[in-house]
Formats: sequence, structure tokens, C-alpha cells
Amino acid sequence: MNIYSFPTYNLVKVLFTAEELGHHYQLQLLDAHAGEHKSPEHLQRHPLGKVPAVELDGNHYFESNAICRLLAERHNNQLYGDTPEARARTNQWIDMMTQHVGRHLHTLVFEEVVKPKAMGSSPNGAATEGALAFLAAQLPIIDQALSTRPFLAGDELTIADLIGFSFCQTHELTSASLDDYSATRDWYQRIKARPAFERAMEQLPGGKLFSFL
Repeated sequence: MNIYSFPTYNLVKVLFTAEELGHHYQLQLLDAHAGEHKSPEHLQRHPLGKVPAVELDGNHYFESNAICRLLAERHNNQLYGDTPEARARTNQWIDMMTQHVGRHLHTLVFEEVVKPKAMGSSPNGAATEGALAFLAAQLPIIDQALSTRPFLAGDELTIADLIGFSFCQTHELTSASLDDYSATRDWYQRIKARPAFERAMEQLPGGKLFSFL
């Protein structure tokens, strides 16, 4: 599998999943400043010119969550679930972490990391305050769930944890905090300590997110 991307948290999702599953891959980092993600070659991989995208068995796939699901399914549904019901539980937490918590963490990344570094502009205070307010309403729900079980979807690690963690990883770069959510903080540290995560981060220049900015 060939992976085409910049060093973002969406790339980490795919690398982390591949490493957990033992799926062989080659990472090809694109040059954002040269516009390689908008090249005709990359538009064949992702019609919107976004990242990550992968080439697998001669076919192209995009959207990081979909790629993680694909890899899990190709490995006998490891990290996904053995039944439709188990996969539904995994999927509901993937969607929860993507559409809610992840959405607001993405806002903070854009306002507090991308805009100052890549655009030379200041964060929009209303946008950051709004994102933090939504997180303050949603993180207690995540924390309550994780206070009753070790992983998001139950007693076993799933791609919901890898995807959710990859969003939460960005809190280290922004004004978001997990300090008030002990169960979530403990879950975060457990996932971060996994050898597969260390191997994934070794693929990023300097072992850092957004090193291209």
C-alpha cells in the first residue's frame, strides 16, 4: 500500500491502523508548498486534492476513516468487530469522535496552528471560544463512557480508539485540555504508549504533526 499525505492527524490515523494490523505500506510525503496535492497525479487519488489517499492493489481510496475501515476489513475485521452489531458500536464512536469532538478540535488546529504558521494571521477568538465551549459540553460524555470501560467501543481496542486518539492528539498543540477528564486522559495515555503509535510517529519528519507548516 502506498500512502500519500502531509504529516497531519488524519495521516496518523492511517499509519497507526496499519502499524497495529501489521499491514505493509510505503509513505510518500507530498510537498504542500509545491502544490503536489493539487497535481493531476494526486487528483486521480483524491478528487478534491486532499490527503491522505492510498493506492492499494491498483485502486485508489481516500477519506482517512474509510481507509482505516478498509484495512481492518482486509485483516478479518481486526480492530473493527466480528459481528454487524460490534462494528456498529465501533462506527458510532468513530462518528462521535469525528463529527463532534474531532470537529471542534479541528477548528482549534486551524485557528491556533494553521492560521498563525501558514497564513500569518491571528486566531478568530469567537471561533476558538465556540470550539472550546462545545468541547466542554461533549468531553464529559466521552469521559463518562471511558470511566466504565477501557476503550471507546468496549473491552477491546478498535479503530475507533485509533481514530479518536488521532483527533485528541491535537490538543497538545492547542488550547484544548484533557486535564479535567481523568478517564479520557488515562485512555489517551494508554493509547499513546502503544508501540504501534511510536512506529507511526517515526514516519513523520521530526516525529511531529504539521511539520510542513
